[in-house]
Amino acid sequence: MSRRPLPHAACLALAALLHLGGGVAHAVPEALPGDGLAPEAPLAPPVPALEIPEDTLPGIGLSRLVFDREFDSPVALSTALPDSGGEQILALQRGEFCAVKLDGSGQWRSFLDFRPRMAGIVLFEEGVHGIALHPQFEKNRLFYLSYTQNDPRRTVISEMRATEGEAPTALPETERVLLEIPQPLADHWGGHITFGPDGHLYIALGDGGLRSDPYRLAQNPWVLHGKILRLDVNTRSGRLPYGIPADNPFAHEQTVRPEIFALGFRNPWGLAFDPHTGHLWCADVGQDLWEEINLVKKGANYGWSDRDGPTTPDFHPQPLIPGTATTDPVHAYTRLRGEGLCIVGGHTYRGEKMPALQGMYLFADWGYGTVWGLEMDALNERATRRLVLHRRAESTKLNPTLITPDAEGEPILLSQEGSLYRIEYIEAISAE
Repeated sequence: MSRRPLPHAACLALAALLHLGGGVAHAVPEALPGDGLAPEAPLAPPVPALEIPEDTLPGIGLSRLVFDREFDSPVALSTALPDSGGEQILALQRGEFCAVKLDGSGQWRSFLDFRPRMAGIVLFEEGVHGIALHPQFEKNRLFYLSYTQNDPRRTVISEMRATEGEAPTALPETERVLLEIPQPLADHWGGHITFGPDGHLYIALGDGGLRSDPYRLAQNPWVLHGKILRLDVNTRSGRLPYGIPADNPFAHEQTVRPEIFALGFRNPWGLAFDPHTGHLWCADVGQDLWEEINLVKKGANYGWSDRDGPTTPDFHPQPLIPGTATTDPVHAYTRLRGEGLCIVGGHTYRGEKMPALQGMYLFADWGYGTVWGLEMDALNERATRRLVLHRRAESTKLNPTLITPDAEGEPILLSQEGSLYRIEYIEAISAE
């Protein structure tokens, strides 16, 4: 059974080619039959200058949370269950959901065992992608899942109910499917879900796979691939099992799917609202050159695959729809500088224990195991400086799959190898 992380399948192939000390990956084509000579490797594009400075923020480190088990590829963490002593639901890629306490006690219990449903779901990005509690969970006991299925291959967004009481468990028989999106391939699923401050469910979907988005799905306004969707789970629109919010940006346009909130994403991984500003943040995994962070606004187009990061790619020199306006990422880093190869999204820090991180967007790279904080301007909309919080030590296991807050707003890092880590001051780590 695969234990690979979710960001995208190209990561492993690229990692094998990439000089991890900061070199550039070169794809070398095969020699022509009979010529006896290997062709020269193509020249890499010029290395762009870093648009913001990078510094190291000392005094921050990772502290592994101790449990009596490993968690098989953790991918998402819910908000806290009410009246449960701070329990949060940890979603594992292969179908297990555990209610965990992140207070150092090591307590966990089973919330939902979806592994029989996920039997045979073993490829790189297949599996569970997200879980989100309804904002009124305390009253209605509803929560939402994002996962994949085969035959036919598809993304499933569903609603389920949990039992009453202080230690609720899921009731699988109550599942109600809201949305099924056919998928052409088993990668670039995206799949993170979250509720916004408006009470609506936001869903991040990838472009469906293949290099360079050859079918231009991310820019096609009549498909849901490569989009962020916004649904009203409390109402119904016509015969749909969900409602279309009246203020969705394309709710009244016949040529655009009304579920779409924003478009132009390749493989969004990490979807989070800033509780102070209401800003929606999304990291988007790149193809060969760029990894990017986007501040997602209603109706905006973030470019893929007309654009790749802040640049126009040679594989699509003309936009799918002429005159399309696109929005640049807030920040992008490049593999050309050896900075990383698979971005992992996070959230804006609004906790109380680390004032030095206040207002920073925290994110990581799965391939390199680096953790950063992105310092923002006064409006919290543009990056001004990138701060290294942690670099993975050689020979250690750390492949981040998400940075997400605990019940108190303090950052928790999920890692593919089965561990959970707390990001905190080193003094606190030393005192443990």
